Amino acid sequence: FFFFNDTATTEIYTLSLHDALPILILALLNAFLLVALGIRGTEEHTARRTQQQELVALFAADGMTLDPALIPADTELSAYTLLRDETLEKNAAAFWLGTISERTAQGGGIYTYSGSHGAAVFRDTGSFDIAGTLSGEDAEALCRDFCKKFSYTEPVFTLDETGSGTATALRQWNGAPVSNCAVLFTFNGGVVTAISGSLLPDTGTVASEEQPLLSAFAALTAFQQMRHESSSVVSTITDISLCYELQSTAATTMALVPSWHIVTDTASFYVNCVSGAVRRA
Repeated sequence: FFFFNDTATTEIYTLSLHDALPILILALLNAFLLVALGIRGTEEHTARRTQQQELVALFAADGMTLDPALIPADTELSAYTLLRDETLEKNAAAFWLGTISERTAQGGGIYTYSGSHGAAVFRDTGSFDIAGTLSGEDAEALCRDFCKKFSYTEPVFTLDETGSGTATALRQWNGAPVSNCAVLFTFNGGVVTAISGSLLPDTGTVASEEQPLLSAFAALTAFQQMRHESSSVVSTITDISLCYELQSTAATTMALVPSWHIVTDTASFYVNCVSGAVRRA
């Protein structure tokens, strides 16, 4: 025979329910949160799709084709303030001039360097010029090495049969191109005789944002308005991507500001993510 103590069973059951209650509440909260996030995600997706359709229709009404799949979802870049790196400048000068024999402060944020192969000028805005007999027969390889060492893209050469002409490359910063920060190499008879461009430090400080950066939707709207007002001939948007623009102001001599690069079938344009200003490449 077996006897059950109803009172003890009730107490054990009550105790088990008491212990399980917080877990049950937590499970319900998690379920509610998942449902809420799902609803929010669906609403955001619906709102984004509506924005896409409206923007595509707006462009179509103005005679332009815009594929909604080209419109990026987020502004992933931040604005940065850069500080001059004099060691970087000296290294860049020595790369082309050899042993530096003299460094002189000219005032106004300008430094000059002299070496066995020529002379260089560096400014606090990041711009620089180097002139002289800067290379030998390995001129193209030397340009490629410079671009790799100082974070420029692979140079594009435009040379004639005598080895005279130019090569250009674009500065990249944290993996994104800086649209107005390039380097230009000048060749004469296969020898690099002049270099000009902008040299940027590899690190910076994130700038405080007083207002949200322009989304791709806002940038496209600003571009469409500019195109309409200027009567620029554009029929198709072929690409939209983020990049940086180098700016110099009274507050800071070097600043990187995110911009949207809008490529069309006729030209490229840049929309500043802070000011909304549109410029043609």
